[in-house]
Amino acid sequence: MNQSKENGKTSLASGLGLKVILGLLVLLSIWALTRSDSNEDGDQSTFEVVRGDFLVSVTAGGTLEAVNQEIIRNEVDGTSRIIYIIPEGEVVKSGDLLVELDSAEAVEQVNQQKLSYESAVKTFEAAKANLEIERSQVQSLIDTAILNTNFAYIDYRKFIEGDRLQQLRNAEIAIQQGEEALKINQNQLYWSQRLFDQGFEAKTNLERDQTLVTNSLLGLEQARTEYKMLEMYDLPKLEETYVSALIEASNELTRVILQATNTLNKAVADLITQSNTLRLNQERLQREEEQLDKSKIFAPKGGMVVYAKSRSRFSSESMIEEGAQVRNRQELITLPDTSQMKVDVKIHESQINKIKKGQTTFIVLDQQPDQRYKGIVSKVAPLPDSASFFSDPNLKEYATEILVTDTLPDLKPGVSARAEIVITNIPNTLKIPIQSVTTVDG
Repeated sequence: MNQSKENGKTSLASGLGLKVILGLLVLLSIWALTRSDSNEDGDQSTFEVVRGDFLVSVTAGGTLEAVNQEIIRNEVDGTSRIIYIIPEGEVVKSGDLLVELDSAEAVEQVNQQKLSYESAVKTFEAAKANLEIERSQVQSLIDTAILNTNFAYIDYRKFIEGDRLQQLRNAEIAIQQGEEALKINQNQLYWSQRLFDQGFEAKTNLERDQTLVTNSLLGLEQARTEYKMLEMYDLPKLEETYVSALIEASNELTRVILQATNTLNKAVADLITQSNTLRLNQERLQREEEQLDKSKIFAPKGGMVVYAKSRSRFSSESMIEEGAQVRNRQELITLPDTSQMKVDVKIHESQINKIKKGQTTFIVLDQQPDQRYKGIVSKVAPLPDSASFFSDPNLKEYATEILVTDTLPDLKPGVSARAEIVITNIPNTLKIPIQSVTTVDG
């Protein structure tokens, strides 16, 4: 029994020893791995403090663009549909067809406006002829009125200087003749009476002479009465009649002139209206013809065709392609001048105060990551970019233009690039990685 107990203890001790040995081996392995990692980490996390130039810069991404470029826009009013556009990337020369817009509506507008213009021409010519007719008729009426006024004045002068004096003179002559006849008859009666008293004259002759004297007295009285009536009533009445006729003729002349002026003014106003209408129709016809001409867009100069891109991803403008609807003044194509290039970048508001015009910049193109080109900051926007505001109201970025001063290879606009804008360079200073700087207990 004792022997069995001893055998059991021996087997237990053997099992415990095996476990201890295994545990030690595991600990040794862990210690070895830890030592190896510590050595490697020590090599990677150690940096020797050195002196040198410390470059402070702001880096931003952007695209390569031409400084000078010819922008081709849609000059047709309203919206138009592209029915032909030259493929992007094509190299064109001046006068080549770039874009053709659907011109069916423009052709219809031109045809309708031609009809309106021709109608306006006929109306203008009719108004012009009517003015000439009115002028002729008005001149005839005025001439007639002037003639009637002159006749009335002549009649008045004839009466004052001729008829009036002649009638008075005739009345005076009648009185003188009556007086002379009365004297003759009275003298004849005197001698007849004496001869009758002496018995040498018959009574019938005496009575005849008495009758002649009586008739002469009555005739003289009538002549004097006629002279008085003529002087006091008939002649003043005739004078008033002639004066009234002259005034009426003069008033009629004034009325004719006023009516003629009014008639001519209406004819002139109508002619001016028709002339303005004709001019407006002509100008509109020219505009419609220009719109028709603008449906075909030709290259103003040679260059490589680059389709215009939307300035914002939230823009409602269609992509530039055949069948696309484009609005008036929308950019369609650019013909860049690749002799001078720039990089357009956007700087965050936290960095914009550091950016100044004229700062040196180093540019790396995505197509050539191992090549660096030199440039300068040529323009900094005074206000945040509106496109970035619409995409994120809390994001404020400022458009910045960097002019490439080094000679670039033959590249197309739109190449992605990164620009490192040099803020300052601190020479001969101690430098350590930013990872070595930390904060402990504030």
